[in-house]
This record gives sequence, C-alpha cells and structure tokens, in this order.
Amino acid sequence: MELTTTTYHQRGEAMMTQTVLPFKLEVTNETITAHAGLVVFGEFVHGLGLNALVNRNLPKPGSGAGYAPSAFIEPLILMLHGGGR
Repeated sequence: MELTTTTYHQRGEAMMTQTVLPFKLEVTNETITAHAGLVVFGEFVHGLGLNALVNRNLPKPGSGAGYAPSAFIEPLILMLHGGGR
C-alpha cells in the first residue's frame, strides 16, 4: 500500500512527494532503545524510493527464488546509520 501524494506546480513541475508515516509518535516514560529514531530514517529512505532504485540497478537473484537486492541493502544502510560497523 503506497501512501504518497504528488502535487504539481502551475507550470507543470512536480513538487516533492510526501509520504505518510504509518505510525504515531508519542511521549512515554517507558524505557526504550536509543535506536528508536531509526524508524524515521527508514521512512525517509523508503520515501526516496531507494528500494526501487536498488532493485532496478543491482543484479536479481540467480536462482529466481532468492531475495531482492533491497532486502540486503536497506538493513545495511540502517545499521550503518545507527552506528554499526
């Protein structure tokens, strides 16, 4: 389910696509992980269309039953952005 909208300027130029986050942010007194903010970065990556770009430009699985390239790249990006090595 794609939750994006595209608006067009009067001159026919496409404006920035806006995505709707499928979660709500709330204040809590609960103990949570320090990496909870990665979900916002993950939505940013998704909004950029990075998964489609990666799947178009990297080789498909050789067996036809493997994972899409974005299944490897997206977790790698999130891990590196979260401070992993």
